[in-house]
Amino acid sequence: MLQIIWFTALFPYVVLLVLLGRATTLSGADQGLMYYITPRWEELLGPGPWIDGATQIFFAYSIGTGALPALGSYNKFHHNCYNDALITCVVNTLTSLLAGCVTFSILGHIAQEQGTEVADVVKSGPGLVFLTYPEVVLTLPGAPAWSAIFFIMLVMKWRTYSEFCIVESFVTGMVDYWPEVLRPHRKKFTLGICVLMLALGIPMGGAYVFQLMDFYSASGMSLLWVCFFQTIAISWIFGANKFIECVHQMMGIRPNRFWYVCWVFFAPAVMVSIFVFYCVRYEPTKYGKSYEYPWWAETMGFMMSFSSMIWIPAYAIYYVVTSPGSLKQNLLKGLQPNIKSRVKIPKGEKTAVIPMSESSAGLLTKNNSFLSEKNDYRIIK
Repeated sequence: MLQIIWFTALFPYVVLLVLLGRATTLSGADQGLMYYITPRWEELLGPGPWIDGATQIFFAYSIGTGALPALGSYNKFHHNCYNDALITCVVNTLTSLLAGCVTFSILGHIAQEQGTEVADVVKSGPGLVFLTYPEVVLTLPGAPAWSAIFFIMLVMKWRTYSEFCIVESFVTGMVDYWPEVLRPHRKKFTLGICVLMLALGIPMGGAYVFQLMDFYSASGMSLLWVCFFQTIAISWIFGANKFIECVHQMMGIRPNRFWYVCWVFFAPAVMVSIFVFYCVRYEPTKYGKSYEYPWWAETMGFMMSFSSMIWIPAYAIYYVVTSPGSLKQNLLKGLQPNIKSRVKIPKGEKTAVIPMSESSAGLLTKNNSFLSEKNDYRIIK
């Protein structure tokens, strides 16, 4: 199994390097590469590139989708996730640059063949990969074999891994929330989710439905909204100092002041600014350059966005209104973390609550023997 994972992870890079070597030798490739690396500084004066760039970062690293905490929950307590984050950022960035060089080399070749500018053939969206990469694959010796390898790579690496993260993050969250009900039937529940997602892809809308869902259901607006409140919950409500203490307990390193400033001030301010610019700059999505969606489709799009955004304020209102006590008391209580103890789950034994002492940062903790990698730990409210 481990060999299969390594193969599926590394093989696409071999294919990309082969395509890069061939794409850069095509006529017009230099024009495409110059278009790719030449900055247009005047564009930075507007909010557009900043919004698009921030949205792309959220997409590329799966921030705000629940995939990272769900998959990370399978790590041991002392696992160095800091190194994982650095490796992920570096590899993801280099992969994007590599894929961009291949793509724009091919676009430069297509522009020269058509006698147009590169800007006229650049078209964002899922169809770009099917427009550009087959163009260079067909020029390789043994084109049919390379075509098969390319599309196998596309399905194996980009789609299978993406679907795995999407399904597993949702299933993990649901199973952790209702363990008694779903854990004994995890396989059946996972199968049901996969069948449901397959059924959602059956309607004969094709790329039109895909574009609508891509723009609204996983849009930068909803992701920024969710991530802003996550950042506020961790850095302001739970407390950045307590969070730093948690990181120190887990990995033995203490984040410096730079990270404190980012979590408490910089990240929330940037997300609020981008969210406001996004709303002010909003334009209805289009398919291609000409097709405009009808009003009812745009309404459905907003409903998809609000379906993930509405739960944060809705639950806050529900908690304040339904909890015993005055509204002010409930509001103050809701703005306080309610982590009281850590649970030690030795292998083969039932869960037992272990009382905790409070550290100088206010974090409930225990001695180092408690933080043994041989046990599983969970936080109990």
